Amino acid sequence: MKILRTGLLFFLSILFGAIIFIYVGDAIGWDFILNSFKIFLNFEGLVVIFLSFFIAFLGALRWKGIVKNGQNISLFNLFKIYIAGFSIQYFFPMILFGSEAFRASLLEHREKIGWDRALASVIIERIIEWTINILVILIGVLYFFYEVQKPSQNLALIFGVSIVFFLLILFFVYVYLFKKNSFIKKILFKITKKDYKEGVAIKTEKIVFEYFNIKNINLWKGYFFSILKVLAMFLRVWFIVFFLGNILNFMPSLSILGFSFLSTMVPIPTALGVQELIQSFVFGNLNISLGTSSSFSMILRAGDVIVSLIGCALFFKVGFEFLKNKICKNEK
Repeated sequence: MKILRTGLLFFLSILFGAIIFIYVGDAIGWDFILNSFKIFLNFEGLVVIFLSFFIAFLGALRWKGIVKNGQNISLFNLFKIYIAGFSIQYFFPMILFGSEAFRASLLEHREKIGWDRALASVIIERIIEWTINILVILIGVLYFFYEVQKPSQNLALIFGVSIVFFLLILFFVYVYLFKKNSFIKKILFKITKKDYKEGVAIKTEKIVFEYFNIKNINLWKGYFFSILKVLAMFLRVWFIVFFLGNILNFMPSLSILGFSFLSTMVPIPTALGVQELIQSFVFGNLNISLGTSSSFSMILRAGDVIVSLIGCALFFKVGFEFLKNKICKNEK
């Protein structure tokens, strides 16, 4: 019976993997995937793919600093979980918090650190990452519309409302974090009329509150690694544009990166079409040909696709091991 269940699980994993692989191939285009690998057969491509993996490595390094609490957790294991989670986020952005849920569950399963710490680590990591990303979007977009191209009234309204909206979200998140006034306890009290002091949700919230303390050196390390990650992404943008025959100064390159971050907010797999549309607008106003814009988007996506495909392979590998261990544990 045990062998039969393991075999069935393996078959279902392969079938599920094949379905996702076909979906990804159809969504992105098989020709694009093949050309993505061909791009990286030259020196320029190798630089881009190195930077793509280095960006993921910095993300894992930041996560390690958040997770550790007197425990020696392998950076390599965290890196594998991180890029597996990135593949979910990149290929299936419509699944809200799918990447975070996967990373937290696998981290708890492998390292036995508890659900509260595992969940808190991914929540903290997301908050820190998007704090820096939103600032890059703000600086990049404002520079672009102030120095490069004055927006039309409608465009200014759209971007203005969007930026104010995200800044307000960021503001209220940080007010909540630093006031440390439990929102979860209030919700649970209204629902059950009981004063909860324990539970995974409350413990998770408490860990997040403890982390966001200006005296906590790990908080500043988290911001530091986020800035390093953004700088690596900035460097990748600059190199791709340079390889395509153009040299940009710091602020125009930062604008391209900011608009790139903006395109990822649209829940479309690999930001397909959205990246091209936004970057064609940006590149056109920077007096760079639309052909260069299309090539830029393709190379940028190709680097992330290769990292994500490897992440997908790791996702199925660790996912299969996870399910296998769960079945074996239940049988015992």
